[in-house]
Amino acid sequence: MNKEKSTVARRLPWLDISRGLALWAMIVYHFCFDLQWFGVIEADPYRDPLWTTARTLIITSFLLIVGVSLFVANAHNITPRAFWLRFAKIAVCALIVSVASYLLFPESYIYFGVLHFIAIASLLAKPFAGYPRFALTFGILIVLAGVTFSHPLFNAKAFSLIGFVTELPRTEDYVPLFPWLGVVLIGIGIAPLLPLRKAVPSSPGRTARLLTWMGQRSLRVYMLHQPILIAILWSLLQIARN
Repeated sequence: MNKEKSTVARRLPWLDISRGLALWAMIVYHFCFDLQWFGVIEADPYRDPLWTTARTLIITSFLLIVGVSLFVANAHNITPRAFWLRFAKIAVCALIVSVASYLLFPESYIYFGVLHFIAIASLLAKPFAGYPRFALTFGILIVLAGVTFSHPLFNAKAFSLIGFVTELPRTEDYVPLFPWLGVVLIGIGIAPLLPLRKAVPSSPGRTARLLTWMGQRSLRVYMLHQPILIAILWSLLQIARN
């Protein structure tokens, strides 16, 4: 294991690019969501299979990358200070999302969305980062449990963050621990099978550079993209109405 850790590249361009692609997919999804929110298009993002499938695929890609990133960080013996600083940033951003969503959607504000989940899942999955085989096994079991078991007890908001609900809670973003923690663990589990030794390409193309830039600043892009999209759409609609 130590030999494998020592050969893991510190900078994985394909991982940054993959994160950037996931961000682009999320931005497109949220742009379409904003269009229906402003009444420009008619859509049902909460029940339409096209929308729900797109959301599932986007979240899955993000959380697999979270798992792979935890494995890579463990391979480089990331310091506790760096880990907790990252955790604090995500936790603060999650709180900001909750407050902002409450102002916009007081009846369906985000109390356990993707950032809330990533913060908690990082704590729960970190002990598995050095044991990918165990992570893969537990991850599969958690996913299976999350998609097959449910009970009305977990419908209460206090317990809904665990998962197992029989009715989806009224919230704009909901990413419970079951089954999604399993996806993070699966990301850890498959990480050793991925090209973790590739060096940074000498002359990446413009698109690759853009995606890499986004992937390396994923938290900032996540926090800023919706306010920017909403401001642009609102401004354009005001111009169109005048």
